[in-house]
Amino acid sequence: MIRIMNVTVYCCLLLVGFAFQSCSKEDISKESQLKISNATTVTTADMVGSWDLTKMMADVEVDLDSTPGGSKNLLDETDCFNTRSITFMSDSTFVSNNAMMTFEDGDGDDFTCLSDRMDSGSWYVSDNKLVLELTINGETFIHEKAIDLGSGTFAFDVTKIESDQYVNDPGNTRASEIRILMLEYTRAK
Repeated sequence: MIRIMNVTVYCCLLLVGFAFQSCSKEDISKESQLKISNATTVTTADMVGSWDLTKMMADVEVDLDSTPGGSKNLLDETDCFNTRSITFMSDSTFVSNNAMMTFEDGDGDDFTCLSDRMDSGSWYVSDNKLVLELTINGETFIHEKAIDLGSGTFAFDVTKIESDQYVNDPGNTRASEIRILMLEYTRAK
């Protein structure tokens, strides 16, 4: 009889343990669903419109304007990129004003803002990524960027290899140490 009672108590404790384990899994599942439901999903409608470049943050501080101190925001250091903008149309086409700069050979202190280049092509959003397809000098490029969408802003990162399309840097210049840039655009008013 004591043996049956011990087995019964053991079974009851085991069932209670499974019940608690079951509850904790449900709690975890609910918590995960809450986190997922609070995540921002980027849609095509979020991107349609005109956007102006408002930040160009480097991973290191640079001093392009030769004033005391530098900044990680390149827009504080040069006006070369002030006209950079992009407009996404609802028909899946875009027009982009891509400002560029080049560093002179020699001591690496002098740079020149180049005339802006207007690009156009097609675009779409897939899995929170902005995909741009454009042709430059007869060559087709496809850029896919993970988007960080904010209230009236979107941002993405640009690697050193990608930035070489916009900045001609022969090396040993004030900007040579930059390895990654974060570009933030703000909806135009």
